[in-house]
Amino acid sequence: MASLQNQEWKNKSSDCCTPMSSCCLAWWCPCISYGRTHHRVKFDDDMKGYSCCNFSCVAYTSLTCLGLSFVLPMIQRGNMREKYHLKGNGCNDFLCACCCAPCDLLQQDKESKFREDEKTSLTSAQPGNSSQMQYQQQ
Repeated sequence: MASLQNQEWKNKSSDCCTPMSSCCLAWWCPCISYGRTHHRVKFDDDMKGYSCCNFSCVAYTSLTCLGLSFVLPMIQRGNMREKYHLKGNGCNDFLCACCCAPCDLLQQDKESKFREDEKTSLTSAQPGNSSQMQYQQQ
C-alpha cells in the first residue's frame, strides 16, 4: 500500500491578518480559536454541538495561566500534520506555537477549514448510485 505524500501547508503562518474576524479572535480570545479548530479537526468539520465554551477552551485557558499556552496548539499542530498529511516536524510545531501563538492558531484554523472543505467537496463530487440502469422493452 502506497503512503500519501506529505503536502505543504496551504496557509502560511505569516498570513495572520485575514480574515479579520478570525485574526481578532486569535489575538483576543485564543482559547476560542483553539477550541473551534480542535472541534473541526476532531469531528471532521461537523460544527454541530460546538460551543465556544468547551473543554478545549477551558484546558487552553488553564495552561495559559500556568505559562504553558503553547502545549495544546503544539500537539494539535502535530495531529493536523498527521491527519492531513502535511509537512513539518515536532520541532517546527514547538517553534510555531511558542514564537507567535495567535499566528499559529490562525494558521491552524484556516488550514483545518480548507482541508475539511476540500475533503467535503471531493466526497460530494463522487458519482452516486442515485439511479439504476433502465432497460426498454423490445
